[in-house]
Amino acid sequence: MQNMKQKIYHIIIFLLFWFCGVAYSQNPKADILQQDLSGLFENLSMIGILGEDCSRIDIHITEVRKMDSREYEIKGISRTRLSVICPFKGKVCVDSISSCSQMIKSEYTELDGFIYGYYSFAEYGDKRYSGKFSGSFKQGYRMSGQQIEKGRNEIAELKLNLSEYRGKWKSAKGLTKVCSWADEIIPDTPANFCLFNDAGEWIVSPKYRKNGWENLYNAYHNENLTTDEIQKAREVEEQEWWVNKSQSCKVI
Repeated sequence: MQNMKQKIYHIIIFLLFWFCGVAYSQNPKADILQQDLSGLFENLSMIGILGEDCSRIDIHITEVRKMDSREYEIKGISRTRLSVICPFKGKVCVDSISSCSQMIKSEYTELDGFIYGYYSFAEYGDKRYSGKFSGSFKQGYRMSGQQIEKGRNEIAELKLNLSEYRGKWKSAKGLTKVCSWADEIIPDTPANFCLFNDAGEWIVSPKYRKNGWENLYNAYHNENLTTDEIQKAREVEEQEWWVNKSQSCKVI
């Protein structure tokens, strides 16, 4: 009887510690979901590929509104090959949250974990150019006191994506293309899409450069241009191209 009581006691202690461990690991995540995470998505600027030919696509998220603990309404702008601009709207839905086993914190990098989920965005306007984006995403975050903010990484050599969207684009006519974008390293690209220089920067290979990447190459990596030509290319790359372009799809 005494042995049985000891076994029951040990089982209760084990369950108590197990429950506390679960509660400890889950509560911070539940607290994160209760906060307004709009700031993690607002003003995100990302670059990616569209289609097997790896056409350049730029994405900027302009407005975010919390709908419930897991769903956020999104508005933004897409730009394909620097010439076709389309506004879009849709939603992101948070599916899970992970925390880093070791917090990545330094003078240049700060990351506590990632939020994962899925997205669905619909471009609107001219049906010749518009379509729907869908897929999965991850977004890095950091804790600033009790507030959740975007993760931070200023070290290109880490090749660390804090914002990453992987999925597809489907045109109004039903044509489906791979379409992925990120803030640092574009996912789902062919092995020969780009090379990395000694500074950890990626440079699009000549095979794909004609598909909207020429200006990016000229702005930062083409050593055969004059100072004025480089400056002109950089102005294109660094302009806020999404401003006042939220009405309908158009070619510029």
